[in-house]
Amino acid sequence: MSDSLNRDENPGTNPEFRGHFHFSPPRGWMNDPNGFSYFGGMYHLFYQNNPFGSLWGPVHWGHAVSPDLISWKNLPLALAPDKPYDAQGCWSGSAITHQDKHVLLYTGFSEKTVSEDSSHGNDEKDGKVLRQQVQCLAFGDGQRYQKYEFNPVISAELLPPDSNKEDFRDPKLWKGKDSWYCIAGNMTTTGRGRMLLFKSSDLVFWQYVGVLLEGSGNLSGMVECPDYFDLEGKDVLMWSAIGTMPEAYTFQNHHSVVWTKGLLDPERAHFEPEGQTQELDKGPDFYAPQTLRTPDGRTILIAWMQAWQRTFPTHELGHGWTGQMTLPRELFWKDGHLAQRPVREIEAYRESPAEPIEYEGCIEGRLAIPGLIGQHLDIELELKTGYGALVGIELFKGDTEKTVLTWDTTDQVITLDRSQSGIPIRSTIETHPNCQVYRAKLRTNEASTLQSTLRLRLILDRSSLEVYAQDGTTVLTSTLYPKSTSDKTEFWVQKKPAMLHLRGWPLTK
Repeated sequence: MSDSLNRDENPGTNPEFRGHFHFSPPRGWMNDPNGFSYFGGMYHLFYQNNPFGSLWGPVHWGHAVSPDLISWKNLPLALAPDKPYDAQGCWSGSAITHQDKHVLLYTGFSEKTVSEDSSHGNDEKDGKVLRQQVQCLAFGDGQRYQKYEFNPVISAELLPPDSNKEDFRDPKLWKGKDSWYCIAGNMTTTGRGRMLLFKSSDLVFWQYVGVLLEGSGNLSGMVECPDYFDLEGKDVLMWSAIGTMPEAYTFQNHHSVVWTKGLLDPERAHFEPEGQTQELDKGPDFYAPQTLRTPDGRTILIAWMQAWQRTFPTHELGHGWTGQMTLPRELFWKDGHLAQRPVREIEAYRESPAEPIEYEGCIEGRLAIPGLIGQHLDIELELKTGYGALVGIELFKGDTEKTVLTWDTTDQVITLDRSQSGIPIRSTIETHPNCQVYRAKLRTNEASTLQSTLRLRLILDRSSLEVYAQDGTTVLTSTLYPKSTSDKTEFWVQKKPAMLHLRGWPLTK
């Protein structure tokens, strides 16, 4: 499609809170990553985009490419809602390579009003608005994309009888041994979320296989943005769950991301789980992740680094854009748990010469490390202290602002507090009024309770903080909006001293 908007510039936008290493749209609104893939020697990131305003609106597919997952170049819009089957939006989907073409499978959203002269059932009264979501194809060369002339390829007629046709979206596409497979989120007519599986021999003609996963309990809400990948011989299903209610140290957001591992049999639409379903990120800003496999075999994840039902400071300030993506992350197993770490490509952006700021010593009160200043930092550290100690790290610290990480060794809990981080972010939903303080239980294998160790990797990037604890087995992701002068880092301890070993690098474009 053509694009009358210049995507290489950011006309009318204010860059004050743009990260250097976290992708944000050139202008307008951005939410879910889409079509995260490798094609033509480049990484491709599509995303839900309203190019006309900084709140959610007419959904297009924005598009950017990168040689290294860090430095992104904006390309023309890939998809626009310009067909009857997607007139209300080109919603989320995925991408693969087939016969030298970049193939997109996305959700088309449409609606129509029932009138007296239209064909409809007795339960569809005149004037009722009928909404429908279907799955559609587009083909491209990495820059320009053309919708398949016989869309949709997975229509409502393929759904089981108890399906809600308004909630059928976000297809994830992959190649199996002999067939193409696709999973999509769906809601039953009674309001239960589930994951449906389809298969095809040619990407065009699809058949329904069955219900792969059905929600229950706190995960009974709509399944959004399902993802499947094989990680070191284990099948993993991951999805974004709507309507989760708070539990101890988990589900502190109304929309959460969960994963489960096991064994997938796609021919029978059967998934045999191994262990419990778990939340992937414990912070306030992480949703709708997608994965890809790199040419060197790594499984990489990227997610929307924002949350629904919150205020958006860049919109409120009139900056002309809203939304960021997380830093891409490598997924791996750590003691049977799905762990995350920043992609190694970020290390090439450590300030040259790449001699780290280093510190090794004891903290007995407060400590500021010389040279550890800035809002674009990559920090690796290890803390050791005794049972009962409380250790704090104040990041993005200024005269009146700070973002605080605390480690309580008694309960092995890490807390992220952004209540004093700068411009406040407010919740707009009564069931989850707190979006400032987040707590996570650490995973630890230490047999002794007399001494505890905390390993952290921290990525600071102007308006975001990513916290990777205990080798990435506990992760918290947060946006924040401090003044540009809030650039100090300080440590403190209470009750007992702590030993600190730290290496840090300023990050630079």
